[in-house]
Amino acid sequence: MGRFRPRYVIFLVSIIMMISGIAMAWGAQNNFGTVQANEITLNTSEGVPISAILQRPLAATAGNPLPGVVVIHGVIQSKEWLMAFGIELARRGFVVLTIDAVGHGNSGPSVGAGTDRGGIVALEYLDSLPYVSTLGIVGHSMGAGIEIQALNDTSIHVDGLVLVGGGGGGLSTWANATNPRNMLFVVGLYDELFDVPELLNNLADPFNTSAPVTPGQLYGDYTSGTARMVVLPLTNHLFETIDATAISITTEWLMYSLKGSPDAYWIPSQNLLYPLWILGGIFACLGAILSVLALFTILISFNFFQQIQHPPNSRYFVKTPKYLGFGLIYGLIGLVSLFAMLIVDLPISYPQSLGFSVILGLFIGGLVTFLILVGIKSFLNRSDRTLTWNDFGGFNGKEKGDYKAVLKTVGLGFLLGLIGIAWLYVWVVPVDLFLALDFRVFLPFMKALSPLRALFVPLYFLLFLPIFLVDGLWVMGYLRTQPKGNWIKTQTWWTSKAIIIKVLILTLVLAIQTGVSFALGGPFISGFMGFYLLFLWIFIPMYAISTTFLAWSYRLSNRFYIAILFNAILFAWIMAAILPIYI
Repeated sequence: MGRFRPRYVIFLVSIIMMISGIAMAWGAQNNFGTVQANEITLNTSEGVPISAILQRPLAATAGNPLPGVVVIHGVIQSKEWLMAFGIELARRGFVVLTIDAVGHGNSGPSVGAGTDRGGIVALEYLDSLPYVSTLGIVGHSMGAGIEIQALNDTSIHVDGLVLVGGGGGGLSTWANATNPRNMLFVVGLYDELFDVPELLNNLADPFNTSAPVTPGQLYGDYTSGTARMVVLPLTNHLFETIDATAISITTEWLMYSLKGSPDAYWIPSQNLLYPLWILGGIFACLGAILSVLALFTILISFNFFQQIQHPPNSRYFVKTPKYLGFGLIYGLIGLVSLFAMLIVDLPISYPQSLGFSVILGLFIGGLVTFLILVGIKSFLNRSDRTLTWNDFGGFNGKEKGDYKAVLKTVGLGFLLGLIGIAWLYVWVVPVDLFLALDFRVFLPFMKALSPLRALFVPLYFLLFLPIFLVDGLWVMGYLRTQPKGNWIKTQTWWTSKAIIIKVLILTLVLAIQTGVSFALGGPFISGFMGFYLLFLWIFIPMYAISTTFLAWSYRLSNRFYIAILFNAILFAWIMAAILPIYI
């Protein structure tokens, strides 16, 4: 232990990566000192707490008030999903309030239909600030509906409205040629929830034209509040929130709507800083993952854990044809079971009903694939009766029949996994509390849990635990390939192959959806089925992370117990953090 081993160097490097990524993201969110970002809590008229981030340019004072903008995210999102808009607006001289809608993020749960979902109290709060002048509002998807509701239910004067991937339904009931003031529609050309030609036709009346609206053309004028425009960036519903065109045109629109012309704080709209925020998140997340891998390697060398440190000793390996064939079958079953539970309207009264459907789908897929694996093992035993579950990554042979040793091994592996989760949470909480940041790369990763959301973790954990046991037996058990020449090559080979087979079917589905959509000039699979496909963008990076830990756990201990508990808690944590709560 006296020698400075590579594991300690990697651990140190990972911490430097985390700190550097956090600093990079924080710098972008605060425009390197010209903007102050703080997390605040508001309360709706019904008493529901609304979590928000207020980005205040230091130049905004009572003697020099600047325009204010409310930013609201879509369903199954949180305020961080739209932080790119907040970053770019705040550094251009806007006071920005980005909120967690009711039932989302760290805000309180919904208390019934027709109540303020956060838009009204957010507008009222900005309007009350002495350093805020005119007001605007930006909403994505569900957030667009929330902002429309807020405009209809409050007398507060709003001079600029930006609807991103939402707000197209029932136009005649809330919009005309003069109301709301200065309205911009930003809809991805491949948005799964929009029929763009139909939208352009429906916008004719509020755009004061007899023909379908022409994208990119300005209708009306800003001074009278009749400015109207539709912009169709080349993106889909999910990625509208980080699309450069969407963000650039939004900043310009609100500049003309709320300021009238460029002022001393204006920065050309093509000069974007938010990619640095995303890059910082990537760096911090990669550092976090690497730090846990290094931590496991360090701790397992200590005497207390050393008894579970075993090099892989199985003589079983699968050949490439079976690897690809059965790997695709495994992925396909998981995909079908997931979508089956999303499509079926389960009669379940549960505050996070969508989350329960997702996890139940994964659980059913795991059960089916486990039964298939039992059949495969029985078939293999016809030619090799010595093949055991140990060869698929189960217990070490020397522990066979020694149940006390087995339980101790499982317990120590679970303890290591728990330490890994605790290590991550120790980083997440202070970063959230003191810097108003999450560990994330646009898509969710780690987020500090409110007390209410923490209550969902145990149930999700119990469901994920067998899912990841089956995952290990398949991905690094039955589908494990031949090792390479040395430790590094073998670990790299096993990890990369395992990740590929785990995400291959998801990647193929998204590639087909994206490629055909591009060829058609519109979404290939649209509606709610197309919307459900967006979930795959979340699962691909998370599966890559969980599979990396499975491969690492197997390499360290010849089994998956460390990764099983770690992955189960991590996924339970993520699900509890991001899914909406309706009570």
